[in-house]
Amino acid sequence: MKRKGNYVSGSFPQRKCEFFTAESGLISSKALCLACAGDGTVYIGTDCGLSYTKADGSFGSFACPPVESIFAAKDGRVFFSCGKTLYIVENGSISEMQSFEDEIVGISGEDRVFLMTPPMLYVLDGGEFVPYLDTEMPAKGLSCGCGRIVSFSERSLMVFAGKRKHWMCIFPEHSTMPEFKINCVSFDKELGFIWLGTDKGAYIYDNGCGWYGYNEINALPAEEIFSIDFTDDGRVILGTEAGLAIIADGKVKHLPATRWVCEEKVNAAVACKDGIWTATDSGVTKISELEMTLRKKADYFFDLAEKYYIRKLGYITRLLNVKDGDLSTGTPQISDNDGLWTHTYLASLAYCYAVTGDEKVLEAARRSMNAMIFLTKVSGIKGFTARAVRFEGEPGYGKNLDLQIDGGEWHKSPDGKCEWLGETSSDEMTGHFFGFSLYYDLCADDEEKETIKGVICDIVDHILENNYHLCDIDGLPTTWACWEPAELNGNSMWLWEKCVNSLEILTFLDVAYHMSGDEKYRREFLKLATKDHYLLNAAQHKKADGRVTHIDDNLAFLCTATILRIENDPFIRAYILMGMRHHWEYERPERCVTWNLMYGAFTDDVCDLDSAVQALRDLPLDYVNYYMLNAKRKDLVYDTEQEKWGGGKQLLVPLATDERPLANYDANPFRFDGGNSSTAQSPSSYLLPYWFGRYYGIIDEAD
Repeated sequence: MKRKGNYVSGSFPQRKCEFFTAESGLISSKALCLACAGDGTVYIGTDCGLSYTKADGSFGSFACPPVESIFAAKDGRVFFSCGKTLYIVENGSISEMQSFEDEIVGISGEDRVFLMTPPMLYVLDGGEFVPYLDTEMPAKGLSCGCGRIVSFSERSLMVFAGKRKHWMCIFPEHSTMPEFKINCVSFDKELGFIWLGTDKGAYIYDNGCGWYGYNEINALPAEEIFSIDFTDDGRVILGTEAGLAIIADGKVKHLPATRWVCEEKVNAAVACKDGIWTATDSGVTKISELEMTLRKKADYFFDLAEKYYIRKLGYITRLLNVKDGDLSTGTPQISDNDGLWTHTYLASLAYCYAVTGDEKVLEAARRSMNAMIFLTKVSGIKGFTARAVRFEGEPGYGKNLDLQIDGGEWHKSPDGKCEWLGETSSDEMTGHFFGFSLYYDLCADDEEKETIKGVICDIVDHILENNYHLCDIDGLPTTWACWEPAELNGNSMWLWEKCVNSLEILTFLDVAYHMSGDEKYRREFLKLATKDHYLLNAAQHKKADGRVTHIDDNLAFLCTATILRIENDPFIRAYILMGMRHHWEYERPERCVTWNLMYGAFTDDVCDLDSAVQALRDLPLDYVNYYMLNAKRKDLVYDTEQEKWGGGKQLLVPLATDERPLANYDANPFRFDGGNSSTAQSPSSYLLPYWFGRYYGIIDEAD
């Protein structure tokens, strides 16, 4: 099936971030200021001295008192201040250049170099700084640009002006200047507007009576600003109380801690040849860009998954115990949803193989398919699938056998070679029917088709023989694997699961019939669909829940995508499409890439494709679940609907994928803070929607 409309994606700039601390070679992790020299050297002022980058990627350092300001002059000299003393970097060493009666609060310049103390502006003349003009108010900083000089106190702006040079002081009491505390000022590179970093956000002064903040230009961030820099291509780089902010393409982009900066308050941020550098009290980051395409990113994530995430036999979930963002230190998790998430990966590989014919991908898909076959047989109960397996030497092996702890029930396999997790749910079954059916249709040879068909029919037969339940080793139905008509249609305790579970069992029966051709599955499908009105249940399966429950959304979309792929009856499809449309319209504010693409593929309707592609581009390259800190942002709008359903504080509109906590695509996208930097999510969250989109022709790559 090919969709009428698609998105042809070319190359794009992919951000990546590197972290540097004392352990990386800095003289101290507490970085106070930054400067970038013309030769590309980055100078980092810390509380223990000055560090600088070297050509081989390492750092050099000079021990000295805390460095409070740095300036790289056009002629290659680098000046930095430590209290009342000025130092200079020349010929690979530092020397004390000059001392002043007062603290140095700023160094700046263009053709000439100026230095500011609270009472006096100095100019470099004949190898030393000489007094140039005293100030009207105690100065806090200095900026030179566009042939002009500006200074500031906490509440006033001082512009150097006039034929007979003097300070033109502007105060809120006697002008249109707003009330705020000024932290920094800078001229833009070309037009001469004065930018101010204040405790009320970024402001622009037009050199007349105009003051423009967030209320006048909403591309300006409203968070407290501590540093301002400009790139040659017009971007504005801002260090804020809530991370790094970049104004580009008419909007502000937030890059929060701790994925992009070491902590919330950014003391300084500068644009250099090799990227944007940030300084915080706990370290330095370099944010750079490389040209990427969606396909190259998919190849990268496939290699990442195969290298770091695959457990014994081919299971894949997420990584635990990741140290300092290094995936090689992580341990693949044994989760209670190994089946669902391995099948998600298997599905992405099946789509990929169908598009590319890559034998390496087929080999990986076959390995994970066989791992899933093992999961369906390890219990020794025909048709009963384990949630997960673990082997000797893996975490938890030999512990808590036959005990129900945190909902988990581990048992020894009949052959004694491993342990399997029971209490299998409908989540697991949905994953199996989604992944197996795709491998069957897109990858399997004849022998594999027979094997998969047997497994699928055994599962469905087990469900039918146990009155639409999965029955565990103790003979009891598992908690969440219920598809019984009397329960779903006649018991209010199943109100949340009623319609989604109706859709699930119809999907399972359809897949069994699709593979086997056995009419008993079709008869059972039609009985449930009509007599027990499961098809009508499925026609509006999403319950309004204030967007606090997301797992069932995944189950519903995976089932919908499966049944619409194999079901040919137009009347049955019509009811399923009713449910899909209603579900997607409710989920649309979540901006989930996978849901958007699935909806678009089967309806050929508008599916917010541009935002889906942007979300794929924004997904970070390392998938470490860094703890994200966005609460101090002033642009956040909070929802209240979820409070009715017991949900916690969440946003009305989700943040971009590289700004919010990283999670599987069935997690809450409205979170603004949170994460666990010792874990790394599976790349399946990128691979599944991307290869789904490629398979259905929704996404294409430019030549």
